[in-house]
Amino acid sequence: MSTGTWERNGNLIDVIVVGFCLTLLLISLAVSVLVNSHAVIKHGDDAIAIRSCLDTKGEFQIWKSITDPNKFFRICELEPGKFGFQLVQCLATGVCEKTAFIKGNGTWGELMKYLSKIATRFNGAIP
Repeated sequence: MSTGTWERNGNLIDVIVVGFCLTLLLISLAVSVLVNSHAVIKHGDDAIAIRSCLDTKGEFQIWKSITDPNKFFRICELEPGKFGFQLVQCLATGVCEKTAFIKGNGTWGELMKYLSKIATRFNGAIP
């Protein structure tokens, strides 16, 4: 076997290993949320859109309840200028969805007006 062949195969193996490690890292950073029927029953397609947005784009921001240290608001930008959130509760059994909806007309200002009364910006990952 020539050195050139080994280098090409070695580089390919390196790329595969690095790609696999990055994939595992991204999976470990994602929040696994147990969903319930309330969000869809009460908020319909908006709840489904928010779940999908969070699954594909991740959180735009995370806010934490000022009254319950285990309650978080996962904000997602559904489309430019339109925001929704998923309210989750961290329990011993995992992270559970309480609800998901678009507040008012979905603007950032409307969401901030609502959240600033009940939560603060959270810089970290949901436990």
